[in-house]
Amino acid sequence: MVIPLGLSIESLRRSSGTFETAVGLPPVVYSDAQFHDFEMNAVFGSGWLCVGRQEQVPAVGDYLSVTRAGEPLIVVRSSDGNIRVMSAVCQHRAMCITASVDRSDEDMLSPPELQSGAGRTFRCPYHYWVYDLDGQLVGAPEMGRTPGFDMAEVRLPGLPVEIWNGFIFTNFDAAAAPLAPQLSKLDEVLVNYCVESLVTVDPVTIPDVPFNWKIMVENFMEMYHQSRLHHGIHDFAPSSGASYADYEPGDVAMFGFSETLEPDGGFNPTMKALFPPLPGVTMEERQRVIFALVAPSLLMGFQADSAFWFYVDPTGPTSHALSMAYIFPESTIELHDFTESLEAAIAGVSTFNRQDMPTNVATQLGMQSRFAQRGRYSWQEGVLAQFNSWLVDRYAVAAGE
Repeated sequence: MVIPLGLSIESLRRSSGTFETAVGLPPVVYSDAQFHDFEMNAVFGSGWLCVGRQEQVPAVGDYLSVTRAGEPLIVVRSSDGNIRVMSAVCQHRAMCITASVDRSDEDMLSPPELQSGAGRTFRCPYHYWVYDLDGQLVGAPEMGRTPGFDMAEVRLPGLPVEIWNGFIFTNFDAAAAPLAPQLSKLDEVLVNYCVESLVTVDPVTIPDVPFNWKIMVENFMEMYHQSRLHHGIHDFAPSSGASYADYEPGDVAMFGFSETLEPDGGFNPTMKALFPPLPGVTMEERQRVIFALVAPSLLMGFQADSAFWFYVDPTGPTSHALSMAYIFPESTIELHDFTESLEAAIAGVSTFNRQDMPTNVATQLGMQSRFAQRGRYSWQEGVLAQFNSWLVDRYAVAAGE
C-alpha cells in the first residue's frame, strides 16, 4: 500500500521515539478519508482487536455480536465449549445474520443494531439459511435445484482467537504473531489485580462519537491534562505523579502510573473508592491508578477497588464508537449495595466525560485547521510518543518500508 497524501515514513517517524524529540502526528491523519482507509488496513487489518470479555459468553450457545473496523462479527461459545469468532455475514447474499429485522419506522433507514443472546444455531433472517455454532451451514431452503451446491462446502469465515486476562481478542490476519508474548510487561504489573477473575458489567456503547479514534486514545492515556482540564475533581491524582513504563519495538501494550495523594482514591466527587479494595493489591498499588492501552484500541484503567475498560472502534475518519464498562471481583458484585454504588461510580465518571468530550470535539476541529501544527510533548504525555512509534511501525509495514 502507498501512504496517501504524499506523506513519507521519514516524515511520520518524527512523531516516534520519546517526548524529548518527538512531535505530534501530521494533523491531516486525524481527518482525511484516504488516510483513514489506509490506516484501517495498516492498523486494524492486522492488529489484535478486543471483542469482549469471556464471562459475556459463559455457556455453549451464548453469543455476542460486535462490529470491528466495519466488519460485523459473532463471538460465540461453540459446541466444544471454546470461544470462536466468526464473520456475521451470510455466505448467500451478505445479510448480517444477527441483525434484527423487527424495527420501528424511526430506525428503518439506519444501520441495523446487532444483538446478543443464546441459541444452538444462527438463522439468517433474509432467506433462512442456518449455521451451527461452529459456523457450518446446516440449512438452506429451496437450494436443491441449484447444480453443484453443497452445504458442506459453506461456512462462516472464522478468525483467530486469543484470550488474555479474560479479554477476548481476534485478528483479521490469520498469520498474525501471537498476542500474549507481546504483553508480558503489562502482565507483570497486573499480577495482583487478578484481572482474569474479574467480572464485567454490561458495556454501554456510544455510537458516532464525533472525533478521530486516535484523539480518544491520546486523551485517555496522557496525564498532562489531569491537573488542568480536570482541576478540582482530579486533585487526588495530580499530573505531577505521572510516570510511564519504557516502550520497546514489539511491545503492544503502553501503560503508565498516576500516583494518588492517599490510598484508595476514586473518580467521583468524593475522590474516594466506592467499593472494597481488590483482594490482592498491595498498599503501594492502592495509591496509584494504572492507565493501559493494548494497541490499537483497548483502553484499561486499574484502581484500588475496580478496573474499567473502554473499546474504541473507528467508524470514519472523524468518528468512532466507544464502549465502556467496569470489571469487579464477584464478591463486590454480590454486595447488597452494589447497584447503588455502581450508579454513583458511573455518575462520577460522567463528570470527567463532560469535560473530556467537548475538549476532544474541539481538538478534532483544530486538527482540521490550516494553522494546526505538529507540536512538542511534555514529559507528562510521553506515552503519546510511544503510541506514535507503534502506529508508525504499522504504517511502515503496510507501505513495505
